[in-house]
Amino acid sequence: MTAYILKRLLATIPAIAVVAVLVFMLLRLTPGDPAAILAGDAASPEQIAQIRANLGLEEPLLVQFGIWLKQMALGDLGESFYFKIRVIDLIGQRLEPTLSLAALTIVIAVLVSVPLGVLAAWRFGGWFDRVLRSEEHTSELQSHSFISYAVFCL
Repeated sequence: MTAYILKRLLATIPAIAVVAVLVFMLLRLTPGDPAAILAGDAASPEQIAQIRANLGLEEPLLVQFGIWLKQMALGDLGESFYFKIRVIDLIGQRLEPTLSLAALTIVIAVLVSVPLGVLAAWRFGGWFDRVLRSEEHTSELQSHSFISYAVFCL
């Protein structure tokens, strides 16, 4: 069992590496100069150059990736340009409501699904069981993107 768990953990390393490269590339290869965007329209070239130097944007892409990867490994997610506070603090502020909402969702799902499942099992093969099974199969076949799109359009 230990060998299986170790094997599975080692298999996640390439996936994490690919995701890290993709996230970094998406952040760095967006159109426009991040320093010019942060500086604003009225900024001088010297101000833009100063921001580029502060953000390390003058370094080669591979060096930037190494710095970014080191910061991510240390838990330093940087500072929010919008709120001007550390990103980890922003996450901390929003973690409690997020976990509360997730816990409430689980409680509601269990309170609804367990009685429905018991009722369907009590009359296995009956009309209620068939309706619940067909609804389950239908919702299982629908893609999450379709459901998200439908909810978004409501």
